[in-house]
Amino acid sequence: MTDPAYRKTIKMAIMVIGVLAAAAIFFHIDRLSAQEKSVPDHGSFTDCRMCHAENYKIWETTGHSKAIARVINMSVADCFGCHTAEGFAARLEGNKIDPANKESFQSVSCIACHKPGSRTNPKMLVRDPEKICDECHSQRAVLQGKGARGIEDMRSFHSGVTCVSCHMSASNHDMKLFLPDDPKLPEGRIDTCVGCHKDNSQKTRAKQYADWHKFYKEAMDPVEADMAEISAAIKAKPDLLNADLKARLDTARFNLSIIQRDGSRGAHNLDFALEIMATAAKDIKVIKAAIKN
Repeated sequence: MTDPAYRKTIKMAIMVIGVLAAAAIFFHIDRLSAQEKSVPDHGSFTDCRMCHAENYKIWETTGHSKAIARVINMSVADCFGCHTAEGFAARLEGNKIDPANKESFQSVSCIACHKPGSRTNPKMLVRDPEKICDECHSQRAVLQGKGARGIEDMRSFHSGVTCVSCHMSASNHDMKLFLPDDPKLPEGRIDTCVGCHKDNSQKTRAKQYADWHKFYKEAMDPVEADMAEISAAIKAKPDLLNADLKARLDTARFNLSIIQRDGSRGAHNLDFALEIMATAAKDIKVIKAAIKN
């Protein structure tokens, strides 16, 4: 038979353990409640700064933080679809936002691309990262060599590269490219291109990048000069071109606008850019000959 005093000791021990366990549970619940009270509601991008101060500081230096300033005086809903967080959210739903409320709009911030708590996409993104970029940035057409009139699709070695591979190579949100020929390349920082081009030196990469721009400039400068000359002639005499020549000019303008909007000066897809300029030059030559006659 168990000693009564021993049984009493066991009961007391069990009671003490129970009290301590209950206290621990209540303490944990109370602590969680306190944490929940301090969690931001993520209704404004300034809430993100509470926990992500470094990312916020970097974001403030980017074009995304200043996007709204470029359209704040406009009243076109399409503009706000890319230049504000609210407009972008509406855009993803296939809607447009009312510019009448523009005073309350926020710039393209954390909450434009990230949805706190979401597990559908990586990094709590509102959509696949490449699709997010495509919503507002039109460079994909040049990367893949598509969309030009009268020119077959023309992929290049950069066609399969994702936007973030180059524009977030520093693994942060500054979106900067660290070019191999950049004299301001931070000390100890490798250039963006070496992420893929590991088989050559920085000097080689810098020369290749400079060559792309050189080839682009040598092809584009005379084309733009000729287009300006033709535009001036048409302004002076609106009925100068017949239907065929007008169609040629429209096609040249459309195709050139693709690579002009792209802004990479050939880096995204040099072959495609050169083909567009060469084709435009042929049509321009025909147009200029007709004008002179």
